[in-house]
Amino acid sequence: MVITAAAAYIIALTAIRRTNLFAIMSRAACAGFALALLCGVAACATGPAKSDAQQQADRETAAHVQNALDADKRLYARHIFVHADNGVVRLTGFVWDPPDLDEAKTVAGLVPGVSRVVNDLELERNGMDDSGVTR
Repeated sequence: MVITAAAAYIIALTAIRRTNLFAIMSRAACAGFALALLCGVAACATGPAKSDAQQQADRETAAHVQNALDADKRLYARHIFVHADNGVVRLTGFVWDPPDLDEAKTVAGLVPGVSRVVNDLELERNGMDDSGVTR
């Protein structure tokens, strides 16, 4: 059986087309897998919506912590903001004295219903944000 040049060319062209089709299908499969993985991660990253009762409990916890901070005679808490989420309290804002950083965390941790305190307070030194003790 003799293969002519035209037949050899057709066979080679068919092999190339199959290789390109395989490469395209492989890329499409990888892209599909990546998309499915991304959707799964996004679905797991968002939790269920809070009920009205949970939101109210968070507001009450934040208010109790804010009241405790305001009532502390050693702490100037006017610039401290309280956020609560299922018993975890986050303090933001700033204080002027280094001991106030720990005092605010201690006072917040003593409030009933608080399971953990995240202290994101910053130390403000005479209006200079770039001082050596500013966090």
